[in-house]
Amino acid sequence: MILRQIINNSLNCIGIRNIFTLTSTLHHQFKYLLLMLFILLNTFQIFSQHEKISDEASISILTCSSGDELYSLFGHTAIRVNDPVNDFDYVFNYGTFDFNTPNFYLKFMRGELNYMLSVSTYNRFLNQYKYDERDVYEQKLSLTDAEVETLFLALIENSKTENRYYKYHFFFDNCATRVRDIIADNIYQGVVFKEADYFKDMTFRDAIETYLKYRSWTKLGLDLILGAPTDDVVDKETVQFLPDFLMMQFDNAVNKKNSEKIVSKTTTVIEFDREEKSLSVTPDIALWLAALLISFITFYEFKQKRLFKAINILIFATTTVVGLLIVFLWFFTSHTVTGPNWHILWANPAHILIIVQTFKNKTMSKTTGYFLFFLSLPIIFMPVLVLILNQYIPLVLIAVWYIMVIRIALIFYNAGVIFPAKN
Repeated sequence: MILRQIINNSLNCIGIRNIFTLTSTLHHQFKYLLLMLFILLNTFQIFSQHEKISDEASISILTCSSGDELYSLFGHTAIRVNDPVNDFDYVFNYGTFDFNTPNFYLKFMRGELNYMLSVSTYNRFLNQYKYDERDVYEQKLSLTDAEVETLFLALIENSKTENRYYKYHFFFDNCATRVRDIIADNIYQGVVFKEADYFKDMTFRDAIETYLKYRSWTKLGLDLILGAPTDDVVDKETVQFLPDFLMMQFDNAVNKKNSEKIVSKTTTVIEFDREEKSLSVTPDIALWLAALLISFITFYEFKQKRLFKAINILIFATTTVVGLLIVFLWFFTSHTVTGPNWHILWANPAHILIIVQTFKNKTMSKTTGYFLFFLSLPIIFMPVLVLILNQYIPLVLIAVWYIMVIRIALIFYNAGVIFPAKN
């Protein structure tokens, strides 16, 4: 077996992780360009000629904890192949991509960016997680010598340039599911995963939110852009799209032939004492305080027969942008988890017309009045619609809907549509 593999683009596994990590990716691009430059300057022959992997070789699953940045929020999974006789220790990583891809950011947003399998040494891989202060756990697999060799050869074949790229999907084809699939496909009799109580009736959204306990604003943002498919219920295999759940599922997995456990030993490689702290200003507090403040301002405007245009511009420009983002992710990308998205009922791109009406002060045609009333109806009835829609809608948004309704009502009042304003 001869394969010369050069370390290239050794970056961490990221995910909507894809959609929502673009801002973080932009911010940290320089950091990764330096990392890739360092790697390219220290390239070496990663595989020498081996007639056969030794009987002392072992294969493990590496599970890495969440990081501080959005791209690393959901952890990471990789495969370690260690052969002390042939003196190599490699990590196969399905969570990397190439910044030099043409139209990188457009492909990233549209869900069309190719991810790839890259290979590095174990020490290099581990040092990165030590630097980021992220825990790493290792599950040593109970495999026959023949299965170890078969799996290693499959990884080598998969790492070739013509085979290493794949279309990433956050739920069904990512760094965790690729690890599971290549292991399961190369254990001769197959792997049996067991049902567990911890994911009974759990949806994809529920699974994601186990990582968001102390990240309430991130949770709200993801709830806005992830559509109804995110509320499908997971099973014993689909739950494995998240590294921690993959690790738990492999802990109880058995060989189909002899019912022996697939994982022979689990080891904590590195672990850090980290105290997660939630933000003092959560969306609940911030949005309801905003609703209270705008209520007072709106009442003042009502009494003074005034309209502070900047408030309407800020509110409805925000909902217009959110609506445009929803439409883009739903209809113009390859993401299958962003549509249908029923947040479009209240975050409507047509709210740009409310901003236009704001500048017209008291003039309003009947057509405009009817249209604004039509835009208002979904917002008014959203607290009821959340009970019948097949999508999770955060109830904290009631504060947002309340703000929108009273601002539209003020426009109607100033235009004399709701009991004529006195001049």
